[in-house]
Amino acid sequence: MKDVSGLLERTAQSQGAQPRCPLTGTLMTRGLTVPMDWRRPVTSRERQIWWNADHSFGQIHPRPALDEIPEFYDFPTYYTHDDPNSLDSAEEERRIGALGRLLGSIAYRFERGAEPTVEWWGSVIPRGARNGLEIGCGNGDRMKTFGAHVEATVGIEPDQRAAAVAREKGLEVHAGTAEDLPPAIRARKYDAIVFSHVLEHTMDPILALQNARDLLTDTGILSVEVPNNASTGSRWMGERWRWLDTPRHLNFFTPDSLRACAQSAGLTVRAVLFRGYVRQFMPDWILDEARITAAQQRRAVTQADIDRQVRHSARLLAATAMAAPEKKYDSVRLICTR
Repeated sequence: MKDVSGLLERTAQSQGAQPRCPLTGTLMTRGLTVPMDWRRPVTSRERQIWWNADHSFGQIHPRPALDEIPEFYDFPTYYTHDDPNSLDSAEEERRIGALGRLLGSIAYRFERGAEPTVEWWGSVIPRGARNGLEIGCGNGDRMKTFGAHVEATVGIEPDQRAAAVAREKGLEVHAGTAEDLPPAIRARKYDAIVFSHVLEHTMDPILALQNARDLLTDTGILSVEVPNNASTGSRWMGERWRWLDTPRHLNFFTPDSLRACAQSAGLTVRAVLFRGYVRQFMPDWILDEARITAAQQRRAVTQADIDRQVRHSARLLAATAMAAPEKKYDSVRLICTR
């Protein structure tokens, strides 16, 4: 089991002017500048994403201090906190108009993603699986989904507010991180380990995957899903892409770099899957990207911003409906074994 003994040292080294890629050790180049945290505009500051072109892998540098990270999630509408958004669905649909409402219906006809349903989990989790683990379980909703196919599930979660929501649902959740797993988690082996939109939040994604690999049974599977920064939606929106979400996201993957990280951690990649097409054309996504654009310009969102975003989404739909999966879907998932 790997530990965090070298993490603080690597974090300190990363504060230099030109960081090195954890995959190759080569110098990274300056990429996107994200002017603010649009979800917390009063306390936000500019963040710089550096990029390794060889593996299409990005990271925020300088890396935040470990004790700085909890405040990134300290707002009521973060999705794992189970607090309602300020707009209800009817109001969201009204604001995007008839064209905006039509986009989701059209996109649905071209959706072929591997959605992680109860049935899908049943197709990848080994028969007779005993223990399941979700690393970064949030409010516990996913534990209930894949937990139907294992005898017992357990989660770890560093966000105390999200963990409390999960425990209220009767789930076993321990405080900890992927890089620093608690003893109760390390005492077992697991037939299914899940990272669902978690690896992008970690300080050291390779260490996180190494720790998980050490906990897999010989026949166990590890599922890891992250935002797909190779998607057309990501490229077109740049620093305004909804899934960029700095500073909560510290790492930025494409299918190639996610595979490279898994292999660097000693995992064998068995499948590369994609999901998340229709949701790029749903009201909440369109509205959020309009809000991000306005927030980064230090002003309130207007109906003109929303209408402009709807037109952007219509062009995106036309460009991606028949595109290759890497360009089409907003998320990529690997299925790995030891």
